[in-house]
Amino acid sequence: MSQVYPELNEELVHASLGIFDGSKQLCPGTSANEEQDLGMKELVKDLPTYDSKLYTIQLNAPKPRAIRNMYEDGDKPDYYGDEYHGRIERTEVKRVLGNQDGNYIVRESVTQPGKYSLSFVFGGEIKHYIIDYKDGKHCIGGKEFDSIYSLCLDGLISLHVQREAGDYLNKAITMRRMHKGKAPLAPRKGSCPAVVIQDSEGYKELGDEHVETDGVQLRPKRDKPVRRTFRVSSMFETQVQNMEKAHRFEVHTYFGFPFCSYCKNYMWGLTQQGFQCSDCGLDVHHQCQLEVGPNCRPNKRFVTKVFGVDLTTLVLINSQDNIPVFVHRCIKVLESRGFDTEGMYRVNGCFDDVKHYKELIDSNANDNVLIKADTFVLCSLLKQFLRELPMPLVTYDAYHYFINAKDLDDLDEKIGAMKEAIKKLPDSHFHCLKAIILHLCRVQSNSVKNHMTAENLSIVFGPTIFRPHTMTAENMMESMQHQKTAVKFLIEHGWRIFR
Repeated sequence: MSQVYPELNEELVHASLGIFDGSKQLCPGTSANEEQDLGMKELVKDLPTYDSKLYTIQLNAPKPRAIRNMYEDGDKPDYYGDEYHGRIERTEVKRVLGNQDGNYIVRESVTQPGKYSLSFVFGGEIKHYIIDYKDGKHCIGGKEFDSIYSLCLDGLISLHVQREAGDYLNKAITMRRMHKGKAPLAPRKGSCPAVVIQDSEGYKELGDEHVETDGVQLRPKRDKPVRRTFRVSSMFETQVQNMEKAHRFEVHTYFGFPFCSYCKNYMWGLTQQGFQCSDCGLDVHHQCQLEVGPNCRPNKRFVTKVFGVDLTTLVLINSQDNIPVFVHRCIKVLESRGFDTEGMYRVNGCFDDVKHYKELIDSNANDNVLIKADTFVLCSLLKQFLRELPMPLVTYDAYHYFINAKDLDDLDEKIGAMKEAIKKLPDSHFHCLKAIILHLCRVQSNSVKNHMTAENLSIVFGPTIFRPHTMTAENMMESMQHQKTAVKFLIEHGWRIFR
């Protein structure tokens, strides 16, 4: 049981096995003997304590009850049933629904033909919501349901929990905020991903007969991640341990009993009950995601590739000398071969070979993969890795500090300004930039053989290391010149800047 729902509190674990010690069982089952009971208590005693109050409140939410239309409507869409009442005014809706909580109908908008609304009673009041039908699903505010009944039930649950537990939730979040930092947040081990939907805010009640709903982007269930074989350094340095990284939350659908890792309360609803970090798997309520600090610790279960991944994420997952293992290994292999290859970094590797090795690194990277690649392919892989970083190596926030530093006249002042600009970088970007620049310094020192001077290297790496936040056709050439000049200066004086 602990493998399926590892973070249920003792009461819920007992309930799921039918040994709930109370008058009402959450799940049907058979009672267990005392030995089994003691064994279960031993099993759950060291697990985090989660509060099932919201689950109980959800069970008491009003149940949907369709008000059937007794008359045939020839214009009824095929995907609606007897709950469809055609085109009727709101005044007529009130008469049809009555005042019993949970009563619902579907109707066509009078002012916007072709638009359909779900109307139901909650708290003695009638709520109206624009609904849609796409790809066999009933949709509202980014959420998708197999039936109108499920859609209505989810809305009733959300409204009921907000009404009955609003103060309780605010208090729980406030108490957790007061004790923030005393207990580290950890992702739930038993979360079961279904569909990830981004940029959704759930239900939006209609003030009029129209409503703007957020866009929805569906992402299929993740395939089983491939186990990596990168060697992890035996000891992470303090900089890596203390790196801050913000969570990347996405709306998420859970099965089973989902609980918020922040406030320790049940995440109510039938679908998209909360947010999950796509890097570490942390599960939180919509309200709690704003309270969680930059304490993400990525997990290989969720981050299943190397290229196109945030630099800090890669460093926290697997690093050596505070830089991603791929970058460290790539530089090490190149330098072990010497710097005699003419045109290294200027001449591109074979396109098919670069693509092949990139796929190998993303799917099953290990120490032996890069050894087999030729020098030009390795150089192309390193450049492509830097180009595909979601946040460039020199971050957008630090970009102008570097560009302004290069324009100073006095050499010592320019070096000092570059040192100050480097301090604006996150730790992971600082260490990676240092490794890349010092590597290029060694390449440049052998320019007699490889013909890669600081000038030539800066042409190649300028737009790779530096990227302005916005670039237009008008400022492209000027930006590229600034980037080239800044990288050239870093290569020529790298040993002084990074010492």
